[in-house]
Amino acid sequence: MIKRFYALATSVHHRLLPANSDQGVLPYLWLVYLGIYFVHFAFYDPPAWHVWVSAIGTLLFLACYFRAYWTTGFQTLFYIAAICAIGSVLTLVNPGAGVFFVYASAFAAHAGPPKQSLATIGVILAYIVLLAWLRDLSAYFYVPALIFSIMIGGANVFQREIAKKNTQLKLTQDEVKRLATTAERERIARDLHDLIGHTFSMLTMKAQLAQKLFDHDTDKARQEIAELEQISRRALTEVREAVTGYRQKDLATELANAKTLLNSVEVDFDYTIPDSTLPANIDTTLGFIVREAITNLVKHANATRCQITLNEADRILTMHIADNGSSKAGPEGNGLKGMRERLAPLGGKLTLNSKQGFNIILTVPL
Repeated sequence: MIKRFYALATSVHHRLLPANSDQGVLPYLWLVYLGIYFVHFAFYDPPAWHVWVSAIGTLLFLACYFRAYWTTGFQTLFYIAAICAIGSVLTLVNPGAGVFFVYASAFAAHAGPPKQSLATIGVILAYIVLLAWLRDLSAYFYVPALIFSIMIGGANVFQREIAKKNTQLKLTQDEVKRLATTAERERIARDLHDLIGHTFSMLTMKAQLAQKLFDHDTDKARQEIAELEQISRRALTEVREAVTGYRQKDLATELANAKTLLNSVEVDFDYTIPDSTLPANIDTTLGFIVREAITNLVKHANATRCQITLNEADRILTMHIADNGSSKAGPEGNGLKGMRERLAPLGGKLTLNSKQGFNIILTVPL
């Protein structure tokens, strides 16, 4: 029974709201403000035609309300005008109909760019004043209608612009990552070319020389082939070392990458590290932790500032990664678990603090 009800509710939800809507159940919750219209009936005994007009008007409003979520631009203006027309008719039976003009103003954010949206709200406000003057409507109608149309309509325009900027920011972050990946591939290709280009040229020359020597100096040919084997083995070792170096990320590299990424998303970033050289295993581990922490900051923290400090005292290395974002301590994801797992073989510890921003504090014995 519960599954059938859930399936039915899901089906109705997908018919009422577009699949790409990111507002969840909020459109349904906002309908609670219709109570402002119906509460007026509690103060008198309405005639039957008032009830029928209100019922029909509300059903027409709901049809326009849910349909408006599927539209943008001029189509949205059509539904805004329709909601205003419904509200105008319902003022004949109930001054609480001003709430419908608030709903119309709320959809103005979908009408186009901010200037056009604000102009739409301005037209709605002017119409409210004109309607109140022509019909001599009470302040119970026009005061709430004007105040909440400005507040809710303006807030929706602002929130929509913030959502657009967040989308653009995400696209910028993705583009930075793609450019960084492309640059890294080009660097690897360039380094490998420099590393093995000369070696393969030497191998080719040695092989050609050995082939020529086979006919008149077999011992010299064998010597060239032996050298060819040594060069080949040495080249293989160098390639393996190079590939291992690419896989490992040191702290200095990750801090530089973090600065580039955070600056691109307008996050102030600063770090302080000692000049002394760290052991290779600790340096690699700290580089991994910085990379994970910065990735989490960009994805979840909404921060504008980040600070990383690394200090050494009494043979204990302490790193503090702090931001002013909105992340809170909760169930640890794979990133934090990965940090702890990498610190464990070094005898290190990791603690979290979210009282002022989000802080990661780790200690590693030297």
